[in-house]
Amino acid sequence: MKFSYNLLQSFFKEKLPSANELAEALMMHFFEVEEIEKLEKDTILDIDILSSRAGDCFSHNGVAREIAAITGKKYQPFDTKIRESKQEITERIEADVRSACSRYTLRAVDNVKVKESPLYIQQRLKTCGIKPINNIVDITNYVMLETGQPLHAFDADKIEGGKIFVRYAKKREKIVTLDEKRYELKDNILIIADELSPIGIAGIKGGIVPEIDANTKSIYLEAGNFDPITIRKGSQDLKLRTDASLRFEHGISPELTQIAVDRAAKLISEIAKGNVVKGMIDYYPEKAKETEISFKIDELRKVLGVDISLKEVEKILRSLEFKVKRSNGSFFVIPPVLRTDIFIKEDVFEEVGRIYGYENIEKSVPEESVIPAEKEEYFEVKDFCKNLWQSFGFNESYNYSFINEDGANCYDIKKLIEMEKPVSLEFKYLRPSLLLGLLKNVAENEKNYQDIRIFELGSVFFKEGIESTELKKLSAVSTVDDFYQMKGKIDMFLRKLSGKSASYKETEKNSVLNTRRAAEVLLNNEEIGFLGEASQEMKKKLKIKREVVLFEIDFEKIVGAYESVKKYEQILKFPSSVRDISVLVPKNEPYLNVLEKISKEGGAMLRKVDLFDFYEGKEIPKNMKNFAFRLIFQAKDKTLSSKEVNVLQEKIIKALDKVPEWKVRK
Repeated sequence: MKFSYNLLQSFFKEKLPSANELAEALMMHFFEVEEIEKLEKDTILDIDILSSRAGDCFSHNGVAREIAAITGKKYQPFDTKIRESKQEITERIEADVRSACSRYTLRAVDNVKVKESPLYIQQRLKTCGIKPINNIVDITNYVMLETGQPLHAFDADKIEGGKIFVRYAKKREKIVTLDEKRYELKDNILIIADELSPIGIAGIKGGIVPEIDANTKSIYLEAGNFDPITIRKGSQDLKLRTDASLRFEHGISPELTQIAVDRAAKLISEIAKGNVVKGMIDYYPEKAKETEISFKIDELRKVLGVDISLKEVEKILRSLEFKVKRSNGSFFVIPPVLRTDIFIKEDVFEEVGRIYGYENIEKSVPEESVIPAEKEEYFEVKDFCKNLWQSFGFNESYNYSFINEDGANCYDIKKLIEMEKPVSLEFKYLRPSLLLGLLKNVAENEKNYQDIRIFELGSVFFKEGIESTELKKLSAVSTVDDFYQMKGKIDMFLRKLSGKSASYKETEKNSVLNTRRAAEVLLNNEEIGFLGEASQEMKKKLKIKREVVLFEIDFEKIVGAYESVKKYEQILKFPSSVRDISVLVPKNEPYLNVLEKISKEGGAMLRKVDLFDFYEGKEIPKNMKNFAFRLIFQAKDKTLSSKEVNVLQEKIIKALDKVPEWKVRK
């Protein structure tokens, strides 16, 4: 943004440092001076103002205040005292503010003489990249440069009716702006209008109809505080960016409107010989409140890392025009109204440090105790589970938490949570299970991949009566593993997680599972999930060709079983002995019943039992099936002899043969 050195100098009685020295001082306090250009009668300082400082430093007045604080030179505010005529402005005009405007201020000036501006105003405008037009228009632009508040002047005799409106445009309403360009307006564009038509695009550009010209005798001066987002969107839609819109987009203080119209009215009365009408129209329903910020001197010293005195802090804050009260080492300060970037005590600390000079603060290593963060068990278990299933060769999947109508038909519709306003029909319900999403992943990927192993850890949602419930589940699907291999992985997973083995029992009918090979998974005799093969019906619906084995476990139930400190168990020194047993059982007999019987009879010497084969076919009787189990015997204190192992095996065989319809094959 371009600044005139001469205009900055006008805020001081004493001579400022040279432009180069001024630039160096500003850069020491976080104002980037990009260029200094020497002109015949002025100097341009091109300063990159941070967006947070738009409220005050998009103006010469704001930068001059900064210069005063930095250099210690005495700042003098411009004069806004006005001599008014007797007629009241309210007898001539009203303002009807309807939208997106927190303050709207209007003044009237009569008997103006429109001509060229004084040379000093023209030169300063040109320095800042603004073309001089006439004394009235130039003064509004000049005051904008001074204060940061955009203004606009209307020819009062060209306003239709006795009211000015601030409102959104009607659809396809049209306006011709001062640069003679025609715009068709959308209903999101904020405008200034009289009783017939738009006379300006609020905060962006004036209309040509009430333009100031050589015949103008009476004017209305307006200054508004318009909503930054509305101005930004309007400027983008119209592809029209101006000095005014730039300032409004960044947000400025509503306190500026009165300051600016008073300053402009005073200059017009002096330069254009106008008579300022008594009073002003000032729509200001919610006045900006002063915010008091309190802090202790020790807090400031700790943050800045310097032992700065109370007196020095107060001096700095007063130089920045803060209102300051001090009591027993505590400060109570109120920022200047134009400082829209200061909200909390840390903002005040930054201001003190900036003016004190960061170069004056010695570098030091901060003294602070570093306390390790407490481990959150939930996240520890979550990471453990993910890492372990990845080590089993599974890839993690992330699916949407929604299902469509077809997916919903796989579950009890009464328990599903329906979205009030779904983004699409594909997202109509919240998912009650992770498996449908994983099975869809299989359907999409089996065209290109033979071996698919994926898992997901995520939330599921369902209703219990009128209450909605959210649970975390761990699910996996595989086209590589069979039922028993997946069972082995779940066993290993739960042993590594809790140090305890899972148990299994026959599960109830499930729309996702093939009930012929399905089981409930239990840990500490509590049901935590299920394991099984995907049902033919489900595979047909999703067009899956391969066999798929899957499981779903209630993650929240296994969090409590997690042992973060693993217990060391000594590896047994003595060798193990292996025996195999085949058992014929009826077709409807769950293998878990046989497994439980073997484990019970084997006792402490039976270290492990695995189902390694299952068969139904011609060689065995009708309505029967064959289970083959591998038994591993091992003692903690000695090597078991063949005779001892045979005795244990015979005990198990006799117990199995006693069960009706069971027969051990020899």
